[in-house]
Amino acid sequence: MTDTLRDNATLHIPPNLTVRRSYDGEGGYQVAWGQGSQREQFVTHSPDLAACLATMPSDMSTDAATARLFTELGIDEDAAAKLVHDLVDYGYWSLEPAPLTLGEQRWRDVEWDDALEFHMATRNMIWSHDYTGDPKVITRYHVEHNVQPGSDPPTPYSPTVLTTVDLPEPAVPDVDFRQVVRKRRTGRDFRSTSINLQDLSTLLAWTFKPQFPAGQARYFTSQSYSRGAPFTAFVITGGDGAPTELESNFGVYHYAPERHQLGLVRRATDLDRLDALLWRQSYVNHAPTMLVICADWPQFSWKYRFSRAYRFVYAECGAFMHTALLIGTALGLKTFQTPAIDDQRMCDTLNVADYEVGPIYMAAFGRS
Repeated sequence: MTDTLRDNATLHIPPNLTVRRSYDGEGGYQVAWGQGSQREQFVTHSPDLAACLATMPSDMSTDAATARLFTELGIDEDAAAKLVHDLVDYGYWSLEPAPLTLGEQRWRDVEWDDALEFHMATRNMIWSHDYTGDPKVITRYHVEHNVQPGSDPPTPYSPTVLTTVDLPEPAVPDVDFRQVVRKRRTGRDFRSTSINLQDLSTLLAWTFKPQFPAGQARYFTSQSYSRGAPFTAFVITGGDGAPTELESNFGVYHYAPERHQLGLVRRATDLDRLDALLWRQSYVNHAPTMLVICADWPQFSWKYRFSRAYRFVYAECGAFMHTALLIGTALGLKTFQTPAIDDQRMCDTLNVADYEVGPIYMAAFGRS
């Protein structure tokens, strides 16, 4: 044991210590702390140890820590002292305090506790990717070789559908980009608006259909790191202004980009207005169509083998939505977008499981 510990040093617990049930299926408990690539964790199958570590004071002396382990775990004093030493070496305890910064405390003050835990856990997470030799996945570890996965990539999400509608050839909007940017506005009144199948075809194709196929890779007009099918799109019709070829009242369609086709997933007879799928966003009512962009989680997580990639999903989704809004504006459509989605209600409507296909962003479109 170090001299510092012999001198009854003060021990400090990291501010983002987490103790939770492990996903190992064996009834273990995961103890984790630290940030990014320096994050450490271990799994214990002792509920007494897990409870003891979860309830330790933020600061305590070495002697007090030893006494607590001795008392609560029922181990002898030497074993308790060794466990303290091991936990210091491993980083559960630090000899230097690491209080929350003012910025971190501000997150706590506005009840962003869960967000702060995730932000701290993934901050400074360095990943490694060797782009030679046809790499397939990215990991959080420093490696000097390609990481080849032990399984094939999952197939893009494709639901069972009731009927299909072939979409017409998409148009190529001949509009100056600067004019589109200047004209883009957020619409909040969709009464008496409509959209035809040609406009919907153009909107979906330029946003979600790979434009530059090269082997198995998929290249989109929207910025995407994934080179796969990171997102999947649904269309929900909203009334008489919907394309005449589609169900007019709350038909739920999935877009298949390879076939440029809409498939009817279900008729949402339980819906009577579109804003029932959102949180206090009545602007979407009367819109003839709602676009819902969902993350295809198996696609994304198969490639990105580190939790920081959860941040990437929202950045990329914004790029796809930006494309959709620009195309809609170029076509002369009103647009309204929001991430204020009622997760469970939307998943039920789309007939998806949130951990497989997660609704992230929606937009309404209609022509006055």
